[in-house]
Amino acid sequence: MGVAKQKGTLRRAWIQYCFWCLAFLLLLGTICMYRIFSTHLPKQKAVSYLDLESFYVPYPNKYRFILDQPHVCELRNPYVVIIVPVAPHDVQARNAIRSTWGNDSLVKDGDVLVLFLLGLPSGSDFIAQQLHIHQENERHRDLLQSNFIDSYRNLTIKTMVMLEWLRDHCLQAYYAAKVDADMLLNVVALTQMLLGPSGYHTNYITGLVWYENVVIRDPSSKFYIPYEVYPKPVYPPYPLGMCYIISMDLPEKILDVSKKIKPIFIEDAYIGLCLEQLRITPTNPPNIEQFVVKPPEEYDRCYYSDLIAVITNSPAQLVSYWTDLQKPGPACNEGTRI
Repeated sequence: MGVAKQKGTLRRAWIQYCFWCLAFLLLLGTICMYRIFSTHLPKQKAVSYLDLESFYVPYPNKYRFILDQPHVCELRNPYVVIIVPVAPHDVQARNAIRSTWGNDSLVKDGDVLVLFLLGLPSGSDFIAQQLHIHQENERHRDLLQSNFIDSYRNLTIKTMVMLEWLRDHCLQAYYAAKVDADMLLNVVALTQMLLGPSGYHTNYITGLVWYENVVIRDPSSKFYIPYEVYPKPVYPPYPLGMCYIISMDLPEKILDVSKKIKPIFIEDAYIGLCLEQLRITPTNPPNIEQFVVKPPEEYDRCYYSDLIAVITNSPAQLVSYWTDLQKPGPACNEGTRI
């Protein structure tokens, strides 16, 4: 019996020893976890903050135009002013437009004004690039250049300074169009659309309108927007940035409401956010098939002759298609027009 009692005492002692060892390990683990989180959590928050800020652009800001045409609308009194955002180095794209739809008879007559919008060049040769840009503007007098760095992530800044210029310098026009540099534009068809039977519009923006466009949550996509930046699953309606037309009352209204909306880097979606605040819904054009983002692989003169705006693959292709469309004679055989 004494032996049994001794075994029971040893067992209790062993259990107590194990208990205190386990308690010590739990305490040590708690202290270690606290040290780890107290050391690294502030850094993680800072990284998260910086990452979220990278999805916005620095606007509004005191950007200024270092190349400007402040009196051109007053002198020309255009019906439509077309602004073409383009990279500083892409003189080939600018020259392609100057030699094609940017040299249309309506442009020559002053009814339509075409200007190119640039930011600052970057890279090791930025000084040489800037010198060439100044020389180009001396020849053509059609460049607007603001003092932000021109990049994909700064396209929203580019769009907003475009609206600033329109508000400040071109209220004489009835409409403005934002047209990407890779677009083949039918200036006559665009003007005819705006001169249609419905008359002059206000609070008007049209183009290839996207509805219920899903917000991309995939971090590998260049269109990625985190939930913390924009929590809704879809964007409000907006016209694709490739080509849209606005009535001249909208630049000031969009600029005013933008002060309440932190600007994301996806420029056309940001315009949609501003329009939503203004309770203005983009309008589909009378014939939405005249605005094309993915044309057929093979060129067809009849098909292209009926379009207003269509993406091209290169400046050479733009020139080639436009040249063919200017040839005399009908573009379509009887009964083949779309």
